[in-house]
Amino acid sequence: MIPKRVKQFYINVVDTMNEEDYNYVEKILNKEEFELFKKLLKSEQKHSLRIAKEIEYNIDNKMINNEEILKNRDILIKAALLHDVGKSKQKLNVIDKSIIVILNKLTKGELIKLEKSKKVQCYYKHSEYGYEILKDKIDNKLILNIVKNHHNNDCDEIVEFFKKIDDDN
Repeated sequence: MIPKRVKQFYINVVDTMNEEDYNYVEKILNKEEFELFKKLLKSEQKHSLRIAKEIEYNIDNKMINNEEILKNRDILIKAALLHDVGKSKQKLNVIDKSIIVILNKLTKGELIKLEKSKKVQCYYKHSEYGYEILKDKIDNKLILNIVKNHHNNDCDEIVEFFKKIDDDN
């Protein structure tokens, strides 16, 4: 777990969005969705882009044999770009997130009880916040389901596939 977190920290510090990245995103999202995407910190944008591209790669290179996942390729890619829009409610930079991850580990998950900290609450509840932001803007139940449940343990195969890629990035 620690080496994975160190890798994530490093990638979030050095991997930045560029013009080619934004062109890719603009081809997938409509104007309103793209505006929501741009409200994310650059590190969160790049994280979402990495997930979208990994989903695209896995499906396009036949690394997946689940028919539901295959037929929902484009929806999964769009969901990847939008899955963390709830983090725009309270900006969490790389240092903030690192501190929260460490404190979460030290407190064995009790950190969530720190209800007055908007940053802590956003870290834990960004999925719910994202769902609330998108529910009246997106007319796709699969995207909304992924956004709302991408950190839940009790989920279907499509969300489970998404979670694995999200966790790796």
